[in-house]
Parts: sequence; structure tokens; C-alpha cells
Amino acid sequence: MLKDEINVINVGTDVFADAIKQQGGNAVQLNWKPGKTFPLSERAKTLLEKTVYSDFSKKIDEANKKVIEIFDNTDPYWIGMKPAKECVPGVEDGMIMHSGPDIAWEDMCETQKQGGINGVMFEGYAKDEDEARKLLESGKIRFVSSNDYHLVGPGSGITTPSMAVNIVEDKNTGFKGFCPPFEGPNRGGLAGWGIFNESIREHLNMVHDIIAPAMTNVLESNGGMAMRKIFTRGVEMGDELHSRQDATGIIATNELMKMLFDADITDDERKKCVDLLYGTVRFFHPLGMASAMSLLEAVRHVDYSTVVTAMVGNGVNYAIKVSGLGTEWFNAPSPMLTGEYVAAVNSDEVLPWIGDSCILESTGLGGFAAAAAPAVMRSLDKTLNDGIEQTLEMAEITITENKNYLIPALNYRGTPTGIDIRKVIETGIEPVIHGGMISKTGKRLGAGTARVPFECFEKALIAYGDKYGL
Repeated sequence: MLKDEINVINVGTDVFADAIKQQGGNAVQLNWKPGKTFPLSERAKTLLEKTVYSDFSKKIDEANKKVIEIFDNTDPYWIGMKPAKECVPGVEDGMIMHSGPDIAWEDMCETQKQGGINGVMFEGYAKDEDEARKLLESGKIRFVSSNDYHLVGPGSGITTPSMAVNIVEDKNTGFKGFCPPFEGPNRGGLAGWGIFNESIREHLNMVHDIIAPAMTNVLESNGGMAMRKIFTRGVEMGDELHSRQDATGIIATNELMKMLFDADITDDERKKCVDLLYGTVRFFHPLGMASAMSLLEAVRHVDYSTVVTAMVGNGVNYAIKVSGLGTEWFNAPSPMLTGEYVAAVNSDEVLPWIGDSCILESTGLGGFAAAAAPAVMRSLDKTLNDGIEQTLEMAEITITENKNYLIPALNYRGTPTGIDIRKVIETGIEPVIHGGMISKTGKRLGAGTARVPFECFEKALIAYGDKYGL
């Protein structure tokens, strides 16, 4: 019927595109689907119009260009491990840090409460759990958000003043990010899961007394370890840096082995460092999170910028921060994750999102780099094509492509980076975050994904309008 060659763009069921191809035609399958429609307040509608289509948008674009420049030129270096109270600004005795936004003690989930109690016990502020609980309930021991102190708290996110933390410094800006190291296999851990026993106490003390000083010695004598080149190679080798760090971990460990064996440290110190590296499958994950924090600290206060600088949850609330709004939190109920369980699990056991690790998504990694990580997609019972679609969807709500993280499956396009609250509201596309599913008793149940609640972005836009007189 048609004598001329036709080129088909098919939207919807891919069987039609397949049929064209089987007959020798040219067809491209467009993996498009409409975003959700969220009801907006009249105030939010007006602000969206003003921030996107009026002359005021030029101020936002200029501010966001500054953010892009910082993203592009980030140069994080792992420079050491020290007790939090010795290196993290504002951290002092008499306080415990938790993941997620600020929350009152009485509103916390039990997993985080127990983590706080265990943190108090580890520090020796109380002789038993009852005394520890009373100290936290009364506020005599302050229980505060890690993100407000440049710290990343994965899972329940418990960090105490004497716990050693990884230090990462962005050489381009001088800003630092901090994250406690993972605590090896079969330990559960205080930092991530809020669990505490004598084995964990012994391990944390050993890290404090031996590993942290030795690692700091090694790193300082080598000018630190450059993280950006490791991230770049890792993304090209199948990591998205949130649920998978296999490649980056191997690269970093390989570099560190040379440093360790050349270092002026004892054989016992060297062995303990090596044991920790090889006994902790995801040792690199905290370094990725601390690196992300060092970058986001640099864009925390760019006037007029609409870029998200934090996305964190505490098992009850989920919240974001926005560059042009400083350190103010914008909360919504924490979302549930969906994914694959490691064993038979009752869904009632699963906590809503808890942890700060999706700070990586704020820098273009994790769920935003899904197209780079087919193994992660497979673990979620999804395909590489699903990962590609997910990354392309996230490109709809970001301001740039990260020139440091290039995805082979997308012909080396950069990962979508810099979530713009206006684009989230305009498209109805909520950011996708990867992460671990945790039980209400602190056990890891599996891996999954969630969407950052739309409500966070609407609240942020309204606060933005109030601040800038719109």
C-alpha cells in the first residue's frame, strides 16, 4: 500500500514495533509512559508558573549553573579515619546522631530508638538500657540528624562521638563529608543497623584504636586516595554506587594494598586493615556516601537554586533539602520499598525507608545510574531495559548530565544529575531511590526501590516562594 520507505516510532506495546522490524521496516520503540498526576494547591500552581515561565526563572537558571559547575568539578579524596568528635564540626560528647530528618523521640520508630539506646551504651553514658532510654527521652543526651552535621548515616544511621568515621574532602571546594565504615561480615553493626553486643564493642574499639590511626597514616602519607576516577571506572564496569560497589571496591582495595605494604606501620596494624577490607564486602559504600556529602555540602547554600541537596528517611518521615533554602527540611511520610527479599518475609516486618544512603541519588548515582548496573536490575527482578528506562525517566527531572559518570548502555551519556524541584512538580515524576530493606528489629531483609514523596517537593516549592517573595 505504501511505496515509500516508512520509519515508525511506536509508543506503547512493543509488539507493534517488533512486527515492523520483522517485515524489514525501520521502527523505534519509545518507552514512554505518562507521569503521575498529583493535585496541586493554587499556591503551588502559581509558584510553578513564576519559577518556570517568568523572568524570575533566569535567576534560578544562573544559580543552577553554579551548581552544575560544582558537580562537574567535584574532586573528592579519602583522607583519613578519625573519631567523629575529633573531625566532624559540631559533634561533641553528649550527643548521638541518627539517619533521616530531625524527629522527636516519641515519634521515632523502635529500630532507631534502640539504635540510640545502644549508642548511649557504647559511649558509656549509661549503665543499662533503662538509664539510656531515660537520658534520650529527657534530652540530656541529644539525638540529632546526621545530615545536619555533614554526616551520612546508612540504615538507622547511628554515629556516636567516639566512633571512627571516614573523612572525604572535596579538593576543589574544601568541603568535607563523613560516614562511619561498615563493620565487617556477620556483625550487624551499630552504625548501620543499630545493633550492639560485646563483639561489636570490641570491633568498634579495634577500629578506633588500631585501624583508624593506621589508615590515616597511610592515606596522609600518600596525599589521600582520589575517589572520582574510581567512581568513573566503576560506573563503566557495572556499579551504580548505591546497591552495588563491586568494581569500585576492587579498584580501591587494589590501590590501598600498595599503600598499606609501603606504609610505616606494624605488621599487626597492616593485617587488621587488610582483614577489614577483605572481610567487608561493601567496604567502599561508606566512601561513596561521604564523597557525595562533601559535594552536596558545597552546594548547600546557593541562593535561588532549586536543586535538591539531601534526600533521607528515618523510618517514619522522609525529607529533602534544597540548595536555595539552606538546611530547612521538607517532610512527608517515609515510602515503602518494593523489591526482592533474601528469604520468606512478612511485608508487615519491613520498615518504611530508613537511612541517608540515597544522598548518592542526589549526585546522579544509585537509582539515577540504573542503566549502568544490569546486575542491580537483575537482583530486583528487572531487566537492563528497565534500568535504561529508569535512567532516562530521571533525566526528565534533573538539570544536567554528569560528565564524570558515563553509561556504556546509553552510548556514554552522563548520569542524570541535579534534581530540580520544579521539574518534579511539573512532570509528576518522583525520584527513584535504591536501597536495602530493613526489618523493624534491625535485620536486613533484601534490596528494593522506592520513590521520594511528591509532597516533599511541593512543600519545598511553597517555602521557596515565601523566601524569595514570589
